[in-house]
Amino acid sequence: SAWQFQESIDYLRQMGMLDESDVSQPRVIIANYLYMHADCIDGSYFYQYCCANPCEDLMSKLEQGIQAPYATPDEIIGLVLATPARSTPANRSLAPALVRKLEDVADHHGGVVPLHGRLFAQWMHFAYPHECPYPHLSGTTKLSVSLEEEAELKLSWSESEMRSYVESSPDVPKAIGCDMQDPE
Repeated sequence: SAWQFQESIDYLRQMGMLDESDVSQPRVIIANYLYMHADCIDGSYFYQYCCANPCEDLMSKLEQGIQAPYATPDEIIGLVLATPARSTPANRSLAPALVRKLEDVADHHGGVVPLHGRLFAQWMHFAYPHECPYPHLSGTTKLSVSLEEEAELKLSWSESEMRSYVESSPDVPKAIGCDMQDPE
């Protein structure tokens, strides 16, 4: 069966699940949608059952290989190239623009990349787009909405609204770039 997005644009935007870097072609950020969107159910008052986030496994492999809170771009790239994920094969090559972005992060931090900074998390999203969520600037998104906000915000669309939106959208999707935001 096919998955049907029903969430409204406003809800997706507020929750940080919408890429509007090209305003004429907004896109759902799949990793953000999957791993930040109601991925837990209550087991009891004290605990929840949550879906595993595959980016945590990838980060764990990097941390085991690096064994430090920072690394050079070459160290990181070597490990990433040898670390497959469901959406990426092992021993792949990285786009030169993606390598340059990692080098830019290192240039900003004296030649090394902090593994637990927002810029590296952004880079991981582009290296593993289906596994790693895109981290937005602090305060620009919410992980949940209050009951008051829910009353004001239309959370989902009707079938006719979805059909109207799809019919008004451009036919040819554009390639997504590597648009990292600078503040750490």
